[in-house]
Formats: sequence, structure tokens, C-alpha cells
Amino acid sequence: MSVKPEIAAQRIFTSLTGDWTLRRAMGEMGTFAGTARFFAAPDSPENSLRYREEGMLQRFDGQRFEGYREYDFVLRGQAIEMLFRDPVGFGNRYVLLDFDNISDNDVLAAQDHHPCGEDMYHHRMFWHHTDHFETRIKVVGPKKDYELHTLYHRAPTQD
Repeated sequence: MSVKPEIAAQRIFTSLTGDWTLRRAMGEMGTFAGTARFFAAPDSPENSLRYREEGMLQRFDGQRFEGYREYDFVLRGQAIEMLFRDPVGFGNRYVLLDFDNISDNDVLAAQDHHPCGEDMYHHRMFWHHTDHFETRIKVVGPKKDYELHTLYHRAPTQD
């Protein structure tokens, strides 16, 4: 596959819109399963999508917790920037995903890292096709050491 990075980012960004199912392996912490939605929010600037995931965290000790998180995804030329929406980091960059890598399997890939105190989040995104992508986030540092692996599949359309 020979895709220019700016075309790849535009194609991926456009394809994100809609509803997704997600399953996340969280190492020794447990698993998270739920839904994610990418949508144009009324208060968002042009070329941005709001991301909201909701679901259930199932810990291996049997405890269950409902959870959610939000980001803004902003198309920036050949890259997609993820911005925090939580009260502490609101509007600040989490990562800038520059889709200039193509794996051996014709999977578009991007990566960036984000420092959080003394810990580092290594974020990688793999775009398989318009109905499936995944993220791997390796978190390392003096306070954290785990990996989050999330599989996204386009949700079936409701007739």
C-alpha cells in the first residue's frame, strides 16, 4: 500500500465518525468493555471529532466499575492530534499521531508518547480498515508499568 501520510490521516479521520464497540485488556488490572462514539460536537472547532467511550471495568478480583473518558481528535495535516477533555488537562495535547508508517501487513500505524509526571505513555495506533483499528499504550515509569491493548470494531448499524 502506498498512501501519502496526509491522505492516510484524512481517510482515517473521516472513517472514525460513528459508533464502535471496544474491548480493552488492562494487564493485571482487568478488562474494560463498552462502546465508543466519534462525533462532531456543537462546541468543537472545524476538523475535530469528540471521542467518548463508556463501559464497564471488570477487575480480576471481581469488582466492577462503570467508566468513561473523552478526548477531542483534531485533524492536523498528516496527523491526528488527541486533546484531553478532563478538568486537569483540558485542551492540552495527549499525543500527535502521524500516520507515516505502514507495517508489513499494509496496516497504517502511528505513535507518539506523553509524559505524565515521571511516567511515560507510549501510544501506538494501528488502522486495519474502516471497520477495525487498535491501540496499544505502554505505560512505564517509577509509579506505573502496564500495557493497555484496545480493539475497536465498528458497531452494527441499527435498522
